[in-house]
Amino acid sequence: MDAFMLNGFNQHVPIRRLAAPKVSLAARSHIESMDAGLTSVSGAQEVIKDMLARRSVTKLILGHNYLGDEGCEELFGFLSSEAGRKYKIGEISLNSNGIGNRGLLAISRYLRDNTTLKELFLQNNEFVGDPGVAVVFALAINSSRLETLSLATNTNLTDTFVAHFLPVLDAPYFRELHLSVCGLTHESASHLVEYLTSPRCQLHVLKLNGNQLRARAVGSIVRAIHRANYTLLRMELYAIGLTKPPDDSETSSPEDEENAQDRPLRWPDVENDLKRSLTRNSTLKRLVEKEALALLRYSRVLLLRPKARDVSQHSNSVSPCSESSSCVQLSANTLFSTIGQPYHGSVTYATPGSFFPFTRLPTELQLHILSFLAPLLSTAQRLRIFTYASSPSTLPTLLPCLTNGGCIPDPASPQFTMGGPAAGGFGTSTGITLRKRGGGSVSACASGKCMGAGNSVLCRREAERSQWLASVRCTAFELEDEETTEKEA
Repeated sequence: MDAFMLNGFNQHVPIRRLAAPKVSLAARSHIESMDAGLTSVSGAQEVIKDMLARRSVTKLILGHNYLGDEGCEELFGFLSSEAGRKYKIGEISLNSNGIGNRGLLAISRYLRDNTTLKELFLQNNEFVGDPGVAVVFALAINSSRLETLSLATNTNLTDTFVAHFLPVLDAPYFRELHLSVCGLTHESASHLVEYLTSPRCQLHVLKLNGNQLRARAVGSIVRAIHRANYTLLRMELYAIGLTKPPDDSETSSPEDEENAQDRPLRWPDVENDLKRSLTRNSTLKRLVEKEALALLRYSRVLLLRPKARDVSQHSNSVSPCSESSSCVQLSANTLFSTIGQPYHGSVTYATPGSFFPFTRLPTELQLHILSFLAPLLSTAQRLRIFTYASSPSTLPTLLPCLTNGGCIPDPASPQFTMGGPAAGGFGTSTGITLRKRGGGSVSACASGKCMGAGNSVLCRREAERSQWLASVRCTAFELEDEETTEKEA
């Protein structure tokens, strides 16, 4: 008998149940504990306990706490262990946590050979420009797949950090670097110029706001970008001491002195030169990627020779088509084995493609003819594409993988229910499928562009194209060695 019956009421009033808060599937793998009072080792242990209670963690957002060196060592000691490595974390934010060089060394140990972490934010900590720590940190980044690093507002890094960090930095996947308000002066200009003009630099974004670089150093950096950098797409140079007159301590190159005699350095002119250089890089990047994809399309047809029967099983190696499936057998590439060999025009080849006259030409002529399809690409870029296109090991597998190989829709989007092999369920390998009026179906990813408002659908084909362009280093224009030598001379 309930309370309503005791009061003489026979009617039952329905009890309204409180709905559980709506949490997106993606957010369930995020740990966001900003300004949560996490302190030292105990705070790190709370984060570790929260991680162990989840099957998957892809983001660690722990800004505005005070983990310090001890908490950072505790947290990254766990992440570097076998139990912590199972979490595929793609982003870590530890801004304003009072972390010093000891914590940075712990982060370096976690970064070493890490292929999952893409973004690392370490703004407003207590790092100091120590040469040994800077070298260890750079070497860790070189062995990782890190793309974005923010060290902004670490005012004690100073020129010492840049002088030892940039000369060692050689990370092909590194795309974005924030060094705003790091105590840099004009003495860092030579190291920045050397890195930006070297083939080691693959940066797309560089931020140097709030440093006392001065006008002459900024002018040398901008001229270096115009002369020999084709990867940078965005650069920020706000509040860098341009209004202060140069003093005797600022060193300059003969080129800078010659330009200074021609006309006084004015920031509007420098800014316009920088904008033109960045616009040039963006345009060339788009054209290079377009030509690379077109060259691959024709090179695959003309250069691929089936050699599977000639390669022993012992020489094959496995190349995974995804993180959880191994599908392709690699074999040695023999495209360039005939280069330099005597050519006999009267010989009739008994290969399946011998009926096509192009295949009878020497390999050197074939590659030379194909090079006209991509005039903007450098010789090294074209050779990397030819090598990829002629290798049977790079062909897609005939058998489907057991993992999800299609496009990944956002569960919150209306298109989520449209995918699937039968156009009525969750897509597993074909992406979103739409019905045509005349019957049948068509894939929304047929042209490599997925549907969804606000980019709510992840296109697997587009992601694979970007990954391939990065693997053959065709994401930016490359100067030929001869041109570089002529300009340097």
